[in-house]
Amino acid sequence: MMQEMKPADKTTLYRELAKLTQADFHLDRSLTLLLGQKTSPGRRAFLLGMQRGLSEGKSVSESVREHSSHLVTGLELALIESGERSGQLSSAFHHLARYFASAENAARQMRGAMIYPLILLHLAILLPEIPAAIVRTEGPGFTVRILIMVGALWLLLAGIYVAWLKLEERALTSASVDRWLNRVPLIGPARHHWAMARFCQVFHSGLLAALRMSEITRLAGEAAQSGLIRAASHEAADSIELGEQLSLSLADTQVFDPLFINALATAEEVGKLDEEMARWTTAETLSASESIERASLWLPKIGYGLVVIFVVYRIFGMVQGYYGGMLEQIERL
Repeated sequence: MMQEMKPADKTTLYRELAKLTQADFHLDRSLTLLLGQKTSPGRRAFLLGMQRGLSEGKSVSESVREHSSHLVTGLELALIESGERSGQLSSAFHHLARYFASAENAARQMRGAMIYPLILLHLAILLPEIPAAIVRTEGPGFTVRILIMVGALWLLLAGIYVAWLKLEERALTSASVDRWLNRVPLIGPARHHWAMARFCQVFHSGLLAALRMSEITRLAGEAAQSGLIRAASHEAADSIELGEQLSLSLADTQVFDPLFINALATAEEVGKLDEEMARWTTAETLSASESIERASLWLPKIGYGLVVIFVVYRIFGMVQGYYGGMLEQIERL
């Protein structure tokens, strides 16, 4: 059975690894210590894979890529590799712990925001059926009708969820799909800011590792988990290899925000590109969190509006069914 790690699992994992590596614990000792604790199957599989790779003489990033690639994203691989090459592995683990903590908090906000609309939607299905069931003499019974409608509702919601996951998966490599999803009201801005936060975070780490600029650009583009930024980063990396400046190369793709490009151009001139990328990492993470808060504020209101429309529709149907049933009974007398 394929193991997986949820954001909460990854937050705990990277936080513990950061504490141990920052305290100069030998990594083999750290893994043994963490494996001795009660942990989730996904975290255990990750730690065992890393331990196995290190025992084979591989680096940390090689161990994760070879034995735990199904458990991690491009962001994790990129940050671990750049952190290892720069000698700042604990910093990379700290970055990942903060990122997944923010992602888990955002997901929790979105789930919490949709609870009340879902409850109202179920009540909108149930309540109009009670008086209708009193006068109905034919057709399915009350319980059967409720089960059918609730089942249809959850099938619809499941279909929407699966379709969204498929689109998100396509958006990892498809610039057109990613661009389209970024235009979705409320959700799109949050997606874009998260992608930019990942891009800047890996770029900053790559600069600290003193990697080639074109290599950092490609690495950050892959870690962004955005087909649009990925394509733009590869295009910019090709221009950098031909001698173009980073800011001009990114500007030519017409994907990145002009404010971001201008800030990078200034930072390149004064030799503070690493500080600028660190600042943009924080700024984009905050913007993503603010977008999530706006979405969690407005999505329930939109949900309430849709539920009210559905309730009005059900009330009209209930009234029609109620009086229709009474008229049928009167006609039979």
